[in-house]
Amino acid sequence: MPSFTRESASIHYEILGAGEPLLLIAGTASDGASWGPLLDLLPERQLILIDNRGSGRTTVEGPLSHRDMVEDCAALLDQLGLGAVDVVGHSLGGFLGLWLAALHPGKVKRLVTLGSGVIDARSKAVFADLSRLYFTLPPQDFFRMLYPWLFSPAFFADPATREAAAEASTNYAYRQSPADFARQVAAMERPLSVDLGTISCPVMAVAGEGDLLAPPGTVATAHAAIADHWVVTIPHAAHSIHWEQLKATAEAILGFLGRN
Repeated sequence: MPSFTRESASIHYEILGAGEPLLLIAGTASDGASWGPLLDLLPERQLILIDNRGSGRTTVEGPLSHRDMVEDCAALLDQLGLGAVDVVGHSLGGFLGLWLAALHPGKVKRLVTLGSGVIDARSKAVFADLSRLYFTLPPQDFFRMLYPWLFSPAFFADPATREAAAEASTNYAYRQSPADFARQVAAMERPLSVDLGTISCPVMAVAGEGDLLAPPGTVATAHAAIADHWVVTIPHAAHSIHWEQLKATAEAILGFLGRN
């Protein structure tokens, strides 16, 4: 299992396929496995999946910070001997990609963010409540409470779909613990202050039409300072854009990365 150490943290990552490198950065409560549905639709790429601090097989003690997560991504690229690479990030992972592009401009060639919008008071309240309740609920119930914020109404049309998803999430071998979820949520209260207007690489921001956590308007606001950016809205998708609208998401990413 590949990993490297940075400042007492053991950072886990995976490398799949061959070709031009593409770094994939997951969001809060997710790890590299969250990219599973998308991987086969990104051909001729060396896919680099990192587990952020507080998720998957990455281990570290103490409070978490977004700055450390950004520097972990930069250190991983150094570890692999890579220069500028294409990056795709979901939710928090999109912001980590933005901060990486601003703080380490030589490491990001092109960036795609998925569902990365301004975190408003409602979203912060949702995460605060979920992080508190996760300690007291069976994990299946926790996931049932989380899913309405991640998926569109179509996901709930068949109750068996939600139940199967809750069981799969509960039984995932590297399921995030309540304590690690709480640590990641606490990091939201200490956001990085970075001037995104300094980003020089092209950025495509993908929004889900029905995203409750990051509505299209908040996605546009989050990227407004970037000179070379545009926003794409995918219909019939909520926050888990790359799970609900897999083909449309893959086509958007490949179309953008294939531009000269």
